[in-house]
Amino acid sequence: MDTIDSAINWAANMSFKGKNPDVYLVEGTYEKGVVVGKKELKSFKPFWKRSEELPKWDVTILPVPT
Repeated sequence: MDTIDSAINWAANMSFKGKNPDVYLVEGTYEKGVVVGKKELKSFKPFWKRSEELPKWDVTILPVPT
């Protein structure tokens, strides 16, 4: 992958259980120190699976059931 387009196409053609992801290029930089409030995070936590070896750093995000 030597271009942005090839990386986006590669990611867009992945699949999980027969479904492809929506892939977008985000241009710009993320600001440091921006956090999501506890109330907002609460709805996402059921889809997080933390590593037993590295619980603080390794998180798998499970797909939302449809």
